Amino acid sequence: TPTEAAIGTIIPVNTINGIVSVKIPPETSSGQKFRLHEQGIFDKNSGKRGDHIVTVYIKIPKNLSPKEKELYNKVTEPKKKIKTT
Repeated sequence: TPTEAAIGTIIPVNTINGIVSVKIPPETSSGQKFRLHEQGIFDKNSGKRGDHIVTVYIKIPKNLSPKEKELYNKVTEPKKKIKTT
């Protein structure tokens, strides 16, 4: 969610080795990628596992309640007051 992307969170990610927890740092943007070292496919030639790349997609909630809209407006209020010249 936008809130989780803004303040950071931990999400479960399915890998070929099972589910791992991935820390999403504060101020993460949609499309940002994170590398899970040696959590990917096994390479027979090198004898090592590859990396698993996680791409963050931020879903904007639909059908917000009036309270949720109010909270989003409060969050964006300080930015609206900034004057540009």
